Amino acid sequence: MVTTLKRLIIGRPLKTRETGHAQIGVLKGMAVMTPDALSSVAYATDQMEMILLAVIGAASAKSYISDVLGFSMLGTLIIVALAFLLYLAYRGIIAQYPHGGGAYAIGLHDLGKYWGLSAASTLILGYTLTVAVSVAAGVDAIGPVIPFIGHHKLIANVVLTLIIMLINLRGTSESANVFVPFTYIFIGCIFLLGGTAVVEALRHPETVHVPTLAGVHAVQGMGLFLFLRMFANGCSALTGIEAVSNSVPVFKEPSPQRAQRLLLTLVVTLSMLFIIVSGTAMLHGLTYNPDVPLINQESMLLFGTHGLGYIVTVIISLSTMAILGVAANTAFTGCPALWSSMARDGFMPRWLLHKGDRLVYSNGILFLTFISLMLTLVFDGKVSALMPLYGVSVFYTFSVSQLGMVVRAVRAHKSGWLSKAIGSASGFTLTAAACAIFGITRFTSGAWLVVVCVPLMVLMFSKIQHHYAELKEDLRYDFARPLELERDTITLVPIASVNKSSVHALEYALANFKNVVAVSVIANNSPEEAERKEHKLREEWGRLNSGARLVVIHSQYRSVARRLQRFVDLELDRYEPEDITVVVPQFITRKWWHKLLHNKTGSLLMATLVLNKSVTVLTVPYRLKR
Repeated sequence: MVTTLKRLIIGRPLKTRETGHAQIGVLKGMAVMTPDALSSVAYATDQMEMILLAVIGAASAKSYISDVLGFSMLGTLIIVALAFLLYLAYRGIIAQYPHGGGAYAIGLHDLGKYWGLSAASTLILGYTLTVAVSVAAGVDAIGPVIPFIGHHKLIANVVLTLIIMLINLRGTSESANVFVPFTYIFIGCIFLLGGTAVVEALRHPETVHVPTLAGVHAVQGMGLFLFLRMFANGCSALTGIEAVSNSVPVFKEPSPQRAQRLLLTLVVTLSMLFIIVSGTAMLHGLTYNPDVPLINQESMLLFGTHGLGYIVTVIISLSTMAILGVAANTAFTGCPALWSSMARDGFMPRWLLHKGDRLVYSNGILFLTFISLMLTLVFDGKVSALMPLYGVSVFYTFSVSQLGMVVRAVRAHKSGWLSKAIGSASGFTLTAAACAIFGITRFTSGAWLVVVCVPLMVLMFSKIQHHYAELKEDLRYDFARPLELERDTITLVPIASVNKSSVHALEYALANFKNVVAVSVIANNSPEEAERKEHKLREEWGRLNSGARLVVIHSQYRSVARRLQRFVDLELDRYEPEDITVVVPQFITRKWWHKLLHNKTGSLLMATLVLNKSVTVLTVPYRLKR
């Protein structure tokens, strides 16, 4: 039943040779890889204007507000320039590391182990926060137009996260098929918003105000530090750019070239959308409102809240919610791929390395869902509470990748290396500044968690690698040691009585091992009853005529498994652990609920012997017919 339900939800298993069908091109890549970055324009301008509230008075004139918002437009243009610097850096990373890994790979190979692991740690934090932030922002976007969701935001966050998880478990290509319409509808809606804003500005020039240089200079209270805080918040628009370089193998061949084309398309589209949202807000003097995102304010202003205009407003709100929800899909593609790269290098558990039935990293998807839901519940699904963690994580990875490209360019010393190094150094300066500003100004608001978590994660990854190195050394066989074909061994068969299950296990032991001993523990309330049970057991054992020795143990305690363990301890005084084999009879019930009616003595015995005694334990199943 469980398998049937799994196939219904997830789909049939794919064959390994069907990997090509599970890979994507540039068109679908826009749906899988870019929503995280594209969706950030839904809250990046809000985050900048939130800082500018300090210099916007409640009763300020509209012209003054637009002059203040001119700083957000300036920040937007600087961030757009930074986006193209990041494009140049990640284009080179894709070419150098076609197997994926992004900042982790370049940090590990060009800067050193701990640079790579720290980048991986912040990438993982960024991905998990991408799911939590994107879903929370999506629910916030639809809340103003659908009050029910607005009143039950936390439940909506959890449900939407689980839906995205299930879609991703079906496979990369299928998730792309689901998310392609939402991505392109959102892009179309923002372009519609921008086009309408331009038309309205031309029709009613008196309703807009373009900031002047004199007006911007006249703004009171706008200092460098405040501008840098605003710039750092606005840099959240760049989140998700690194996802393409982390997941190069999911593209069809030639995968590096397709990934580079998608990266350029992403940066150009992102820049245009960001300029539209920030520019429309500036021209119309729209300011930050914690309850109504700027995109909603802009659509209500341009299209109205009645009739056909209201329908357009609802469509824009729904598309914003959809792209923010779909943005979480970027993390579901990138983070499991990153974990797989780390597992290949020995820094993450091996169960994250391999793909599942649908040729996606199923274990990684489930693990990411669990962590993201924990973050959502702890921070109550609030974007403002999650953003400080998000900013520091994202920009640290940007900084590592930029610094790595500087080092690589200097080391390679090939033609044009100086211009590449200067470009990467410029990007490093800007992203490192944004990271430092985020970390300092939002330290007490939650950024301290990143400062604490990253070193702990680096330590954990190092411990995992150390364990795998020790495991490899322990398992390495010494070929100078001769094989021991003749050894003094003993095989124990625990039995409760002479029945089909125990005899089946005894036959297996006698056919495959020498020196077989059956062991039975009798635990009763009275000596008379114990003697009666032993007499019956020995009588049946004699009729069986197996040739094996029977040892009957009387126990004053009810725990049969513990008494059998003590017997094994006694045998360990005479034999090495590898020379003791315990063959455990176990009957299999036909119906699942029948299992609840039987004790777990055999399972407990196996677990204890394997984990604590290091003896060989075999289970011989006997399937019941009724």
